[in-house]
Amino acid sequence: MKTRKHILSLASTWMVASVLFLASCNKTDDAGLSALEAENINNESATDAKVDEVNDIAASALDSNDAVSGRVEGADDRLACATVTKDATNTKESGKITIVFNGDCKDDDGDVRTGKIVIAWSGGRWFVAKSVHTVTLDGYTVNGVKIDGSRSVTNVSTTDKPLTFNIEGNHKTTWADGTTASRSVKRTRQWVRSSLAPLQDKWIISQTDPNTPAASGTNRKGKSYSVQITTPLQYFASCGRRVHVPVIGVKQVTVDSKKFTVDYGDGTCDHLVTVTVDGKTKTLKIDKDGK
Repeated sequence: MKTRKHILSLASTWMVASVLFLASCNKTDDAGLSALEAENINNESATDAKVDEVNDIAASALDSNDAVSGRVEGADDRLACATVTKDATNTKESGKITIVFNGDCKDDDGDVRTGKIVIAWSGGRWFVAKSVHTVTLDGYTVNGVKIDGSRSVTNVSTTDKPLTFNIEGNHKTTWADGTTASRSVKRTRQWVRSSLAPLQDKWIISQTDPNTPAASGTNRKGKSYSVQITTPLQYFASCGRRVHVPVIGVKQVTVDSKKFTVDYGDGTCDHLVTVTVDGKTKTLKIDKDGK
């Protein structure tokens, strides 16, 4: 199989995304979204992006053919800001990689990381059917936001086009002001590889089980939420890493029993989403920092 680290990295911050709400602090906007409701959607998107980005960092590390230890240069600039150590006892069947970020540089998106990502695998290389790798975060931070927890990634592919993985995990995110959010995920991720050109690749996120939320937890405001992906979410390599959100797909976010529909659009590489609640619709802009 031909691997492509540079394509994996393009999807990276499919995962550093959040909704920039446009409501004022005390008013309800014309979509029926109060400031708190918009912030609840923002919290869900921000947490989703931050915890899911580790999938791509882990895949880049697993795909690396670099030396056993040392600075990794080139395709994934996030790994250029880290020391990647492979256990001496590693084999194709099983092993461990430890990524250490010292906070001594920024990636191409201006993000600074500290702490460790530890990746352990069994059952063969990550792109082999039935292989499993776990990703554990140890003191890991992005721009001062701490993320704890772990996830397992199981290759359930029946063919290499697409490669298909089931992802399950539990995470806790802590911000500098002491607020926290918890998140459990259960979803399926496909890498659809083009036979023509890497920039035609795409990634598709869908429900693993229609009866189980793709994500659930408690946001920074102490509100319980759950997520159902009603139309698979698609990320295009051609949009590049600076498009931090899906560009196709629909999900339903339920916060304290109130349902919000979030539509990511028609494939245009932008940062706009459409939120519908109580029959009213509002277009919101995406901001990776969740301000």
